[in-house]
Amino acid sequence: MNNESLENIVNKSVIFVITIIIIIMLATKRFFDQRRQDVINDNSPIISYQVEVIDKKDYPYPNMRSRQREVVTPETFRYEIYFQRLSASWVIKIFLKKEKEYNAIKKGDRGTLYMQGTRFVRFEGKANAK
Repeated sequence: MNNESLENIVNKSVIFVITIIIIIMLATKRFFDQRRQDVINDNSPIISYQVEVIDKKDYPYPNMRSRQREVVTPETFRYEIYFQRLSASWVIKIFLKKEKEYNAIKKGDRGTLYMQGTRFVRFEGKANAK
């Protein structure tokens, strides 16, 4: 082996090791950020907002690992609901895990949204009360 190819192998190895270290650091940061947000949510009071449901979206969310080539059936769905506060112009975007909760809330519903930090607690609606 000549020096050039040995240098090339060393450079590729260094890049590979640095990439792995960066991935581990980012994953660790994400893990601790999620734990910190859970603690904040647990310690936050439940706050209510008067809102109107302005949009709903459900779409397939791929439930597969990076090396899988086919989508695993049944697909999991992601459920999003957009609430607009009645007393302000800002929108609250909520991700729901349960299809039953998602289907119980209709576009145009008005009611009270209960949140604990960034965590959705419940929505008590008065259907089509415009």
